[in-house]
Amino acid sequence: MFEDETIDIACPKCGFKNSLLVREIEQQSETHIVCQGCKVGVKVEASEFQHRLNEINEEVEAMQVEARQGKNPKPRKGDFQI
Repeated sequence: MFEDETIDIACPKCGFKNSLLVREIEQQSETHIVCQGCKVGVKVEASEFQHRLNEINEEVEAMQVEARQGKNPKPRKGDFQI
């Protein structure tokens, strides 16, 4: 679902945010990148990221099910108090 999205990985040395495709992290247990800011090698472990991505996918699926079932109807004009 999010394979074509990018995430920013902050370099532990200089703090530069390096963009990485979600697909690249999902395909391997760890990924190595070179920081675009300071050129140091950065290891990105995918296990924690993959765990959180699975949680997000489950939450999105649950929201889609709720939307199909109509559990969260659109608010109407009289639903709000000022």
